Amino acid sequence: MWRFLILFILICVFQQSKGEVFEDITSKQTSVNDVEKTIRKIERLTIDAEKARRESIVPIEDTEKLYDEIARLLGDLTELIAAKNNTYAFFKVHGVDTVIIPNIRTTYDSLRGQLLNLIKTLFKSAPTTTNTLLPINIVDMLLDVFENDDNLALKAHALDILYFWLPNNPKLQARVMKVKGLEPFYRQISKLDSEVVFKLLDLFNTVLEEHLAARNKDQRNRIDYENFRMYQMIGLIERMSTVMVCDGLLNIFKVAVTLSENAEEVLAPVFKLMKNIKPYCMKLYKSKESAVNIFNDMHKYIRDNKDINFEALGLNYTEIELILNDYNEQLREHYKDEL
Repeated sequence: MWRFLILFILICVFQQSKGEVFEDITSKQTSVNDVEKTIRKIERLTIDAEKARRESIVPIEDTEKLYDEIARLLGDLTELIAAKNNTYAFFKVHGVDTVIIPNIRTTYDSLRGQLLNLIKTLFKSAPTTTNTLLPINIVDMLLDVFENDDNLALKAHALDILYFWLPNNPKLQARVMKVKGLEPFYRQISKLDSEVVFKLLDLFNTVLEEHLAARNKDQRNRIDYENFRMYQMIGLIERMSTVMVCDGLLNIFKVAVTLSENAEEVLAPVFKLMKNIKPYCMKLYKSKESAVNIFNDMHKYIRDNKDINFEALGLNYTEIELILNDYNEQLREHYKDEL
């Protein structure tokens, strides 16, 4: 009797789990189908919107309605591709060619914002696949948004994507240096909130340290040599010694620390950057009175705010003191000699 009862229970459990697996597979397939359907809708609307814009066949208000509908569908698509299997489906049905590329030049805020959010979600969901399959020239749009768009939320989205995409990607870095260089990054610093400033400086430190490691690594084989040549060709280290870049970084220190209401939030990447650029910019700073004032103000800020929990920020107070003392002593000594 007990054997029959146990067997009956096992059969019921098996049937239930079998049903759950089937339901899960069906749900995933439905979700993938939704991705393709949404992409096709966006593709048709994009064609209609571009035709209306180019030929001026309808009032601008009607074209904007099309843009708003595309933006809404992009929001739906972004929710779908947050699941990894749907991200792969997006690439498989040529979502880049039919959704991203045709809308990449848009300046319509709601559409541009949703497109940036979509790209960011692709990186979050499947970073390696996205890094491999996303065309490198898309970075041009990201740089344009970061440099020229007045919408600070869009700037933040663009930087989030660069934060995923730039590190350990020398080919992309080479394009950024060729198209824009470093200027757009440090020129925007005064327009950004502390959270975005932190991310920008952290990204800059990450890429700079990547270049320093690649350039200083022993070249034991052909791959090491080719890697060295690639980073040498990008020329980030060489640019670090130019007046324009050192002046831009000096402005970052001024804005990020001495003039920021939330200076504490950006201290970690600021001091890391100060340490990284000292071999390249110290000589140029010696000829600038403004540099003396900025580093003095920075030192005063640190000493006047002893309640800052440096350890929680990942900082060593003693090391910061040594860095600032070295800057101040060398700058003051040179300035006295000049006088």
